[in-house]
Amino acid sequence: MPAPRWTERISLAGRLTMLGLLAALLCSAAAGWWLRHELHGVVLRSLEGELADRAERIEAELVADGRLNDPNFSSQLLEFNAIFSGWYWTIEHQGRELRSRSLWDATLAPPRDTALAGRSGLLLQTRGPRQERLLGLERQIDALGEPTTLRVFGPMDQVLADLERIDRVLLLAASLFLLAVAGATFVQARVGLRPLQRLQSALAAVREGRRPAVAATDAASYGPDLAPLVRTIDTVLERNARVVERSRHQAADLSHALKKPLAVLSLELQAPGCDATVLREQLDAMGRVIDRHLARFASGAGSVEVVDAAAALRQVTTLMRRLHAGRDLVWTVHAPEHLPWNGSPPDLDEMLGNLLDNAGKWARQQVVVQMQPRDGGMEILIDDDGPGLPPAARETAVQRGQRFDQQAEGHGLGLTIARDIADTYGGGLALETSGAGGLRVVLRLP
Repeated sequence: MPAPRWTERISLAGRLTMLGLLAALLCSAAAGWWLRHELHGVVLRSLEGELADRAERIEAELVADGRLNDPNFSSQLLEFNAIFSGWYWTIEHQGRELRSRSLWDATLAPPRDTALAGRSGLLLQTRGPRQERLLGLERQIDALGEPTTLRVFGPMDQVLADLERIDRVLLLAASLFLLAVAGATFVQARVGLRPLQRLQSALAAVREGRRPAVAATDAASYGPDLAPLVRTIDTVLERNARVVERSRHQAADLSHALKKPLAVLSLELQAPGCDATVLREQLDAMGRVIDRHLARFASGAGSVEVVDAAAALRQVTTLMRRLHAGRDLVWTVHAPEHLPWNGSPPDLDEMLGNLLDNAGKWARQQVVVQMQPRDGGMEILIDDDGPGLPPAARETAVQRGQRFDQQAEGHGLGLTIARDIADTYGGGLALETSGAGGLRVVLRLP
């Protein structure tokens, strides 16, 4: 036997928890990436706004009275006067470069574009004189009618610290979210699977004989999802019990039928001279009994398929016409063209054969058979115009233990066999008075 795969060793609760965690991980990763992107953009755009504000003030200082002024001494731009303050500007004009006093004699590394598109110009990243990271804004201005490039740089270390703090908070939030989802999913799986655990315990109780059914009256307590399953299991268990009971009855019938031939054989063998003819007759009788009961054992036994009951009825009726041809009976069948039924064809044939043969033996002139759908199954009415059965005898006619030789021929074992098979399918057999004065047999099958 091959070893089970690792997925087969995981419980259903574990699988549900893993699937819930996987879905939560994917959703949190997507949501975290989007939130991180947006928060980083907000922080960078805040610094961009400060750079744009300073760029506008520098531009206002540069272009005044028709000449290019030095903005370093402006009282509004003091951060550009302190040496290595982290705030710098450069201007490219007529092939020369002007720099803020804060740069002193240092130069900035060639800037590169950032991944964030600026609203006020082109955003740049570079390193300052002390290798600090800087974020810069580049824009084109018009100085005395000539194109001029202005770059303003500000410190990015605080921004990077804010971005790292955002990443840590998002990572912590995602971890706590996943832990909460894992706990909630585990609890949900345990609570959600509790009806299945109850079902398993109920099945174990049925197996041990401590209860007859999983949920005879409280199937709804398992919830709307499992209640149909519970009812189906109980139906299967009930049907299996009927099949077992039917097998016991068949074994009892066989034992009873063999008692008489065995007794005759025993007596004959004890006699001084054995009559070979008697022995042969009894052996033939025993063979017929065994063959008949073997056929009954093989019929159905719980197997189910879709059977055209109407076609089966017409076929068995044709056979009965031939069997009782010497009595000139009128056989009338009222049935739909097709009537599907879920069951075993041999079972249906045996029920119809026994009941129709019984009606043919007792009918005087006619047998009327009616088949019609009823409550998801079917109902078969078989009427004959014979002497019928008194109401008091109808109950004993289908009781277990009533043998052929204890009743008038024709209302004996065949009715019991038909009733036993009908009970196996959850149906029933009833005896009533026919409209023609004889016996009406009502066979109902779900």
